[in-house]
Amino acid sequence: MDEDPTKIDYDAIKYLAGECNYGGRVTDDKDRRLMMTILQDYYNADMVNDENYRFTPDDFYKLPNNCDTHESFVNFFNQMPNITHP
Repeated sequence: MDEDPTKIDYDAIKYLAGECNYGGRVTDDKDRRLMMTILQDYYNADMVNDENYRFTPDDFYKLPNNCDTHESFVNFFNQMPNITHP
């Protein structure tokens, strides 16, 4: 980030979150691979650049737009379902 503060290094963020933070707790190779694959949905350029980016196929799990107050964030999260399909 010191070299180019406008560029986000998503691979580095995924490595820090997946390998450094959780890597010591995930001992199975297949579980680690799954975790790193799932993190790709959460740490990527589309998440930042695409206003309609969804974390899942349904319309509930997306980044909050136009949330500039605490109340707007609370309202956004209150609209999410209490129970979801796996």
